Amino acid sequence: MKCKLVQLTIFSILLLACGEDAEVVKKDSFVTQSTKKNDYKEELQKLNKILAKNPDNVEVLVERGNLALANYDLMMAFADAARAYRLDSGRVDTRLLYASALINRPNSSKQDKQVAHEHFKKLLEQEPTNTKVMTGLANTYIFQQDIKNAQYWIDRALEIDSKFIDAHILKGSIYKMLYSALHEDPESQKLANAYLDTAIMTFSHITEIYPENHVMYVYLGVLLQQQDDPVCIDHYLSAVQLQPDSIDYKYSLAYAYGEFDKEREAMKLYKEMIIQDSTYYEAYCQMGQILQFKFEEIDSAMNYYSQVIELDPYHLDAFVNIGIAYEEKGDITRALQNYSKAIAIEPQYRKPTMSVAQFNEQQQMARENADKLRKKL
Repeated sequence: MKCKLVQLTIFSILLLACGEDAEVVKKDSFVTQSTKKNDYKEELQKLNKILAKNPDNVEVLVERGNLALANYDLMMAFADAARAYRLDSGRVDTRLLYASALINRPNSSKQDKQVAHEHFKKLLEQEPTNTKVMTGLANTYIFQQDIKNAQYWIDRALEIDSKFIDAHILKGSIYKMLYSALHEDPESQKLANAYLDTAIMTFSHITEIYPENHVMYVYLGVLLQQQDDPVCIDHYLSAVQLQPDSIDYKYSLAYAYGEFDKEREAMKLYKEMIIQDSTYYEAYCQMGQILQFKFEEIDSAMNYYSQVIELDPYHLDAFVNIGIAYEEKGDITRALQNYSKAIAIEPQYRKPTMSVAQFNEQQQMARENADKLRKKL
């Protein structure tokens, strides 16, 4: 049983349109010019010093909130946005930050999105040519599944600024959403693939305009990987080169290496990840899977799975794979024990990146394997 690809956490302007199969990755208003990790810390320290002396400085709260959004620090972004809006709700920048942070905060509710929608509408009355407001409003329309109005405001924003990246991102995400809605319908495959191709072209255009936007390379990698296109590796590699400290980006690259018969490269990168973070258990799981199913080194694979379970005692994939390994070794008793452990895991303990459908599918495999073995006893 193959360990599933860890999904990266990316802002909701990307995720909202991708359904349950969104890969980045997340997660999770997307701010395009995100700073590098060290730059973010430096800027944050400067703003923190100012706010330590004057915590009600609205201008600095807005600046720090936007900086946090740009770097996916959603809790801080929302906290600053809410405080700035309470202090001065009449300003455009405070309302815009608040509305953007509201739809991006963790566990944003349907009511949050409706409140943000009303804020964006009021902002548009004040500044009818503000492209950020237009894409924010379009974003909330997508949450409402109102694609027609979402596309209308995206097109309006691009008429004003043809290089406005937020609009391009949202446009690509809409096509991704349309693909996701149709790709399982046999009668709609041609249209679904056309939507996916358009999404890829849209995100590719973004990398041409903004070649430093690492997130877009990951998104392109995900989409191309869905098409079984090995070119996805090049995009993941670009993201890693732009963000060499991102262990999630490295995971995506390593996983793609494994998918396209580059297992040695994958193993090397997984080992680098473990050196970087010894608790990153998915790297252990993937190495175990490669050793077990590609190179048939079962004992070595089981050693890695044991490390996975030490870090995550509810790791369904690891228990299923250990069961398969014992079955291959002819140890039916231990195989059944591990299949039973896999079946006993409650859904609430599944990995955050695993959907309920995936969880059920893997447990069903464990049940079927166990049933076959019991008949041999």
